[in-house]
Amino acid sequence: MSVQRVICDLADIRFCFNELPSGAFKPSFQSFLSQDGTRAVTCFIDVTGATHQLCEMRLKSGWHFLQHEGQACLMGANSAGEVMWRLTGQHPFDRLRFEWHPTAFDELYGQVACGRFNVVAILALVLRLLPLGGLVLHGSAQVVDGNGIICTGPSGSGKSTLSALFHSSAVTVLTDEHPIIRPFGPESVTGFRVYGSPWPSSGGYVSNLSAPLKKIYFIEHGAENVITPLSTREAVLRLLDVSLVPWMDTSFFDPLIRTLETLIGVVPHAVLRFRPESTAVETVLRDLRSV
Repeated sequence: MSVQRVICDLADIRFCFNELPSGAFKPSFQSFLSQDGTRAVTCFIDVTGATHQLCEMRLKSGWHFLQHEGQACLMGANSAGEVMWRLTGQHPFDRLRFEWHPTAFDELYGQVACGRFNVVAILALVLRLLPLGGLVLHGSAQVVDGNGIICTGPSGSGKSTLSALFHSSAVTVLTDEHPIIRPFGPESVTGFRVYGSPWPSSGGYVSNLSAPLKKIYFIEHGAENVITPLSTREAVLRLLDVSLVPWMDTSFFDPLIRTLETLIGVVPHAVLRFRPESTAVETVLRDLRSV
């Protein structure tokens, strides 16, 4: 099996994989791959390959985190408790090491829509964002009049439906599954920017674009299209439920809470109850013009 060096730019962070098998990522990654230029923030991933050491390990849960003397180790197991992969690194996670089980890894990830090594890409992104005050959410993101919005909520709340409605209304959809958020600007005037990602949902929306984040909508199905205010505390709790981060440890959880509190403190937010029709988009557009 041939291997190659892969460079991928996500949310203006350059991820350099030293060696990956050909076809490690599916076509949804194509617009995020790069071979030239530089980035101020980087992450180097040493892909060391299959290791028989993991064959001897078992976990009682699907995720396991260890930290010792600043060294972090994140592992994932299948339903039988076999450790499928191990990711290790040290804060600020600008260099990581990834290794996997000789057989169990391919059995689970071999047919993943985004490619066998999708898991290492998204985990590396989540870890690298953590010390930068950024995060990845379960949600959709759109660009309206040059500004970004996020529509988020638990599974079944209508993220894919809204993405399709926005797309039908000629609104750019950055992603219908995993928007990426990063702070930008001087600390005294902190704002946030939302980025598309290579991990689509059922709608298949993938865009390597970004925009200043103008508003966050916590979406719910409703009999009418209604936008209502939401307290800061409730907004932080709702964001916590949809944040993609291994927060089993205080070293992850505490920075995440600080990021969520900062985000909600500077970005307007509300609950959007909507009907699955084009009038929902019109309601959002009217609301954004009043922000």
